[in-house]
Amino acid sequence: MKKKKLLTHWVVGVWALAMLVSCEDMLTIDELSDSTVEKGYYTSAQRVEQAVIGGYVDLRRALLANHAWLMYGEARTGDLRVDRAFYPHVAGQVLTRNDRNLAQLADWAYFYDVIKDANQVLVILDGLGADVLFAYHGDLFKGEALALKSYAYFYVARTWGLAVSAEQHDFGKAMNQAEAITRAATYAAEARGLLPWLLLNDDQIESAAVTAVRFNKTAVSNLLAQQYLWLGKNAEAYRITADMAVEHRADSLADFGLSMGRDDRTAVPAAPLNSEVSIPADRLDALYPEGDRRREGLFRLSADNKQATFVNDARDQLVLLPRKELLLLLAEAAWKTDRFDEAKQRLVQAAAGATENYAELTESQFADALLTERKRTLIGNGQLFFDLIRFNRVQVTIPAFTDADIQGGAAYWPLSSRSLSDNGLDQHAYWRR
Repeated sequence: MKKKKLLTHWVVGVWALAMLVSCEDMLTIDELSDSTVEKGYYTSAQRVEQAVIGGYVDLRRALLANHAWLMYGEARTGDLRVDRAFYPHVAGQVLTRNDRNLAQLADWAYFYDVIKDANQVLVILDGLGADVLFAYHGDLFKGEALALKSYAYFYVARTWGLAVSAEQHDFGKAMNQAEAITRAATYAAEARGLLPWLLLNDDQIESAAVTAVRFNKTAVSNLLAQQYLWLGKNAEAYRITADMAVEHRADSLADFGLSMGRDDRTAVPAAPLNSEVSIPADRLDALYPEGDRRREGLFRLSADNKQATFVNDARDQLVLLPRKELLLLLAEAAWKTDRFDEAKQRLVQAAAGATENYAELTESQFADALLTERKRTLIGNGQLFFDLIRFNRVQVTIPAFTDADIQGGAAYWPLSSRSLSDNGLDQHAYWRR
């Protein structure tokens, strides 16, 4: 492997944001979307990269505005508290209250901005001659665009339970959740064949820092495995995760997260898991029992010992697809493909530091143990509510919901009036009340 040259995340974040959003004399995204780019502008890798970075900027806005990734995830279950006035409405499942922040969270427009950005990059790439980009950059930029829109479609489908197409061949077509996730998986599979394990910096040296804030092969493989598990394509999920877990790949696996920094368009927090996000001490104790080594160094108890906040070493990055999820995905895929002994082995590996002896699990206990470890390992990642939907555990966690509520769409976020316009979609029955 080439010698790695580590850049700081701060440099990467500033570089990314400087492309589009930081200084007052820069154009806003709205202004860019209403303007035209002079024909022939995209004549270098650097200029095409500017278009790619726009997708990451819009993804940051989709997930970080109003702490959206937590509101769609752990905040709804009450496990993590966010110091915002509208948080009690989210934890109380009062998602249609007349509140501007809730209205923004019910609108999927930012995610469709990501899809639009990605499609524009693909159009740019299709129009370039072979002399403009080296093969590395051509594959990287196409892979990133495909991965970004796969992630956006997947998020929309899991959050709202449906989606509409933003693709030219069937623009505006309403898709149910399975159709939308199938489409997302198609893009992720193509991206997986294009993206490298480790990205190069400007000096063409493999860089862990650049890799961590851009889509890479580990991240898109984890994404695709999740999508396959949602779709019940368990053999495909096992094949991907087992391939990544082989020993010779260990030094190439990488996280993927969003680089932090100033964004003048939205109130994006510079340190999204700082003191604004906490967990009640009793829930912390229930989640990580005495003796669980993983809580050490991860949380800081308040002076009155009533709540704990994150000790976040990576304040300049929000990790979305961590490499540590690989073993959890592999354990699930092994379990669902009748490899139960391997499933237990992988769960034991993933749960290093736990107090439980997962080697003694029975098959009837495995789902709950797996969900517990996903909850512990991925805390602050925004995955929890999606896992509850996928494992049919929403009503168990939120007893206020009845079977009829769940069937009526209570587990999904209500649709904004804008998202319902001109596409034949209808509000979930539960939220029409």
